[in-house]
Amino acid sequence: MAGRRTVLKGVLAASGTAAAGTGVGGAAATVRRAGPYTTSVQLRWLGVAGWQIVIGGRRSILFDPYLSRMPCTGPNGALDSRLPLRPDRAAVERVAAQHLAGPAPELILVSHGHFDHVTDVPQLLTRNGWRQARVRTVCDETVRHLLAAMGAPPRCVEDVIEVRGGEYLQFEGYTVEVFRSLHSRQADHGTFAPGHRAGPGRRPAVLGDLVEGDTLAYQVSVDGGPRILLMGASNFVERELAGVRPDVAAVPMSSHSAVHRYVERLLDTTGHPPLLLPCHHDDMRTSLTGAPHLLAASVRGTAAEELSAAAPASRVLAPRHLGAVDVTAELSPRS
Repeated sequence: MAGRRTVLKGVLAASGTAAAGTGVGGAAATVRRAGPYTTSVQLRWLGVAGWQIVIGGRRSILFDPYLSRMPCTGPNGALDSRLPLRPDRAAVERVAAQHLAGPAPELILVSHGHFDHVTDVPQLLTRNGWRQARVRTVCDETVRHLLAAMGAPPRCVEDVIEVRGGEYLQFEGYTVEVFRSLHSRQADHGTFAPGHRAGPGRRPAVLGDLVEGDTLAYQVSVDGGPRILLMGASNFVERELAGVRPDVAAVPMSSHSAVHRYVERLLDTTGHPPLLLPCHHDDMRTSLTGAPHLLAASVRGTAAEELSAAAPASRVLAPRHLGAVDVTAELSPRS
């Protein structure tokens, strides 16, 4: 059996294997090898911070599913809150039909109200392929009001599980813990589209109308399977995650230069999870159904390298858009 402390040599594709080495660092870098598991879990990256979790091959959860990939930047390359909000309904249905086939999601977990996290939720709640299922949204008050303002049916809005952080929710076969969190900071320490909604109000028309609300993080713990930490932004509340020990962490790697030691503090706080998946490091615009080489070019390649440098004892996998990672297999002990 390889030693509990291993060195990752190079960055791995989602289908690749790790190269093991020998000892590093102190106790904080010790990897707690999980598994074997009795329940299989797969994670599929939907781009930006979005994920599909497939449990046992027959149940699923969505997190921050953003499939429209609308134009979102101005001439200078920065996000432009004044651009029109134009969901691409055809693209959403195409991706859902081709890549989210199988069981309808039981839950859609939403981290906050920005366009690249919530825009497509109303359509997904009512898509024909999932008509017979009960799909529930877990979100804060602002997102609930945004769903109503964007035209989600009243029955879906009334069925929202509204959370604020601190909740520990029991479902059949898994639990969902909710943590208060923080949004990423721009280089000048500002944030994109801050604010809250206390009611549905007018229908959102531009990107900036989808305001942040309260940013949340989630941990999904599968009975007989791994614990998965999901975050929607490159920031967090250290005290909220103290003592949390996920087996898998999906780590947003959007700009974080204004957040003190974001990656290092996150890994230290969560005990250096054995498996790390970088996300929120693509351009948010390139079509998910376009040419593979264009999608590959939309990803900031240094994100996985940054994670592996900060976590030499963890296994870092660089996910591919819409590609599935068998996390239970990746976490199983290797001889």
